[in-house]
Amino acid sequence: MWPPGVGSHVAAVRVIRGEGGGTARVPPSKSYTHRALALALLASGESIVRNMLYSDDTRATLSMIQALGARVEEEGGTVVVEGGGPSWAPCIDAAESGTTMRIGVGIASLLDRPVLLYGRGRMHERPITPLLEALAGLGARYTASGCCPPVAVRGPIGPGATSIDSRASSQFLSSLLIASSRAGGPVEVEVRGLSSRGYIDVTLDVMEAYGVRVERDGYKWFRVEGPPRPAVYTVPGDWSSAAPLLAAAAIAGGGVDGVRSPDPQPDHAILGYLASMGARYTIGSGSVRVEPLVPHGFNANVDDHPDLAPTLAALAAYACGTSRICGVSRLRLKESDRVESILRLLSQARVKAWLEGECIAVEGRCGRLPRGLVLDGGGDHRIAMAAGILALAAGEGYVRGAESVNKSFPGFWSELEKLGHVVQRA
Repeated sequence: MWPPGVGSHVAAVRVIRGEGGGTARVPPSKSYTHRALALALLASGESIVRNMLYSDDTRATLSMIQALGARVEEEGGTVVVEGGGPSWAPCIDAAESGTTMRIGVGIASLLDRPVLLYGRGRMHERPITPLLEALAGLGARYTASGCCPPVAVRGPIGPGATSIDSRASSQFLSSLLIASSRAGGPVEVEVRGLSSRGYIDVTLDVMEAYGVRVERDGYKWFRVEGPPRPAVYTVPGDWSSAAPLLAAAAIAGGGVDGVRSPDPQPDHAILGYLASMGARYTIGSGSVRVEPLVPHGFNANVDDHPDLAPTLAALAAYACGTSRICGVSRLRLKESDRVESILRLLSQARVKAWLEGECIAVEGRCGRLPRGLVLDGGGDHRIAMAAGILALAAGEGYVRGAESVNKSFPGFWSELEKLGHVVQRA
């Protein structure tokens, strides 16, 4: 029997904990897919992107590169891109993908005619000014009504030197580096501040695969010289998507396939956090298996990997003792205000949680979450997946807004079933 108002919700799921011990497979990386498609547009010739992630966000980037002149053929998980762009398009719809918006602004700055970029949802509350200012240092002009999209950009940028403050988002620097590869000569970038450094390593990994030469002094200075060359690129597994599955495995046992370790993706840090909670895991060739446990309280700082915060909050609710998840200020700039979304979700799970400065403190229930929780994903894919973990931890629970996982991990609920649990759709 579904609770009133939940069973009629077309996007609700009911999660029932099973015996666990199964094996799920993570999808391809969203971060790598965005970057591989963008570099394929900028390379003159045919590139092949294998193992592409198909999600709402990556489809936004695929549509963007097509609008900017790429010819695309899709064959299952393989995409053939005839690049050489960008060519002019009057406007770009980034949907709700922040990565698409920011990389798109950089690419639009290569054109000598103005391009309008806009999005939906909270896109018009997500900052972009530091990127625009850095591109202006290379000759771009822009028009914006405030801190955030919509924005009109006109180039072309050229060789030279600029600086950027990327503390609000590493995507600003990633976009600048990618665009610089088609600037017609060397570009030097001084970095005045940076968050989520691992995503810059991801960007450089893809740029190197496309033949772009990058010199660097740590994360303080970069020199980029292109142009990109066509490549055959295989997208690795996604650690951001692996995290909630590993959390589920920590609760009831199981494993995930399709990941590599070590990996520059920042959310690879989930393994260290699992260890800090007392979890035992083994790493095989492309897989991780976790033994079930009730974790003890832990401390985390998610400034370099903010997407882990919802998953860590779900584990903190299940843990024994008080946990603190710090470095959360940038969570307010995501698809939702994730600080408030996490606090609301934990309240729905009847877990005490509060804000302490830059930290979310969570008083865990030591494995005794009330059965039959009714939780709301709040229109945010990471929150919806965390809600699924909380429902699993409770033994049974309901998640409304379950479709929001399509933004990054359309197969999440099916993979949760493969771990040995029951997921019923309304």
